[in-house]
Amino acid sequence: MDYRGQQIFIVHPDAELREQLVRSLRHGEYETFGLNSTGDTNIDKRRDSIFFLWTRDDEGWNWRNFAAGVKDHGNGHVLVALGSADRPKGFEAAYDGNPADLRKSVEGFLDQIGAKGHRHFVRFGNHYASIATFGFQHDGRRYAGVVHDISVVGISCTFKPEPDHVGHMTVDDMQLNLPGFRAVIPGRFTITRFVAGHPVHVFLFDDNLGEDFKDSIYDFIYASLEMKLFIR
Repeated sequence: MDYRGQQIFIVHPDAELREQLVRSLRHGEYETFGLNSTGDTNIDKRRDSIFFLWTRDDEGWNWRNFAAGVKDHGNGHVLVALGSADRPKGFEAAYDGNPADLRKSVEGFLDQIGAKGHRHFVRFGNHYASIATFGFQHDGRRYAGVVHDISVVGISCTFKPEPDHVGHMTVDDMQLNLPGFRAVIPGRFTITRFVAGHPVHVFLFDDNLGEDFKDSIYDFIYASLEMKLFIR
């Protein structure tokens, strides 16, 4: 089976450990989500996903029912046990240890099954969406428009109004206005595609942007993806 590009879920009651694993995998460009409950998790919206599930018998943590529900919703799902060296029936692997060991085990398992590499970056949006706005000054002129999709490496966007020429324009102060987050980012326009007859431009951020900026973009992307994922 081709595991590349699948969604990954860390199902763990410890918020700190769950967040560590989720952030580590997201920085590795895995599309990863955290779940803090084995209750109603709307599994039917997750096709061919990989679940790292805490399998200790803690109070209120019914991992057996959760695992059964995963298997009931398709044979393409993969279950991996965390917190025990014993592999339960139906699970592909089992790992125990401290947080650092678990992180290495999770990443090692994903590499082993070839789960990495399908996406060059996790993104949110599409050519028809309007998820944010942008603006900047260049050669004495003010430019502005709409962001259609975003990743930690760049955006696709359209101008309002469309300028006569964009080309490979370099911008020192692109102002990106996301819901709950604003940033001034240097970068350059690279290519233009036409979607339904309208030009859509690709703007790449500078490579030397810090981890704090990337974390903010990841937070926005995953908050948006989670809203879509869990809406019934």
